[in-house]
Amino acid sequence: MQHVIALHQVYGELIFRGLKWHEIRRSRVFEEGDIVFLYIARGDLYTLKKTLRKLGLTEEQTITKRGTIAGGFEVGEVIKADLETLWELTKDTSGLTFVHGEHEGKRWLKNYVNDYGYAFTIEKPFLFKEPVTKEELKEKYGIHVEGIIHLSLRTRRPWVKAFLEDLMTREFEYI
Repeated sequence: MQHVIALHQVYGELIFRGLKWHEIRRSRVFEEGDIVFLYIARGDLYTLKKTLRKLGLTEEQTITKRGTIAGGFEVGEVIKADLETLWELTKDTSGLTFVHGEHEGKRWLKNYVNDYGYAFTIEKPFLFKEPVTKEELKEKYGIHVEGIIHLSLRTRRPWVKAFLEDLMTREFEYI
């Protein structure tokens, strides 16, 4: 199954730079083998700039562009775990410690998942040769995105199926 989700730019950058190997969600929205396309949402600009500085980069050196579907990944192992186990398994692979530090990263995770959550292993990350822009989404599919988005083949809307089929045929490069 294919999905399109919104992800803050800072985490997209970490995925496509090989520094984030787990995506955390509150519920089991993906299954092993699913393809997840990433709509790069703005997120906090200060956090992005601070994280880029840690990498020795400037904002002009980002791989992703806000407001685009930049690429995606294949879902590997799906892990359901309580907060403590989830943190121990993913603190160094979810981007949370890198972006927020260990204490704040764990606090963020606790506020996000409460008692338990899911970690989805990121496998075979890829970037589109030509990212899908907000303008293209609106013109071609009538989709107006300003932040949160989660589309999947679970919906029965014909335009979603056509849109996901279009994404599956685009040229990309594995990272």
